Amino acid sequence: RRLLGERLWVALLRATFYGQFVGGATHGEVAATAARLRAVGLRPMLAVPTEEDVGEERDGYVGRIYGAGG
Repeated sequence: RRLLGERLWVALLRATFYGQFVGGATHGEVAATAARLRAVGLRPMLAVPTEEDVGEERDGYVGRIYGAGG
């Protein structure tokens, strides 16, 4: 990022890794991507990630890393 600057860095990510695995940053972009896939006979599958800080107490529950026991 320091070498390329923020705008060029984002453009590079979208053109490479991000562009291959992410359907869009907004609902509209995802809908457009899904429509393009359907138009060529593909059925899109959305995998919506949910993130949670491990170890952060939430609603009285303290999360833990899987396989850490207990």
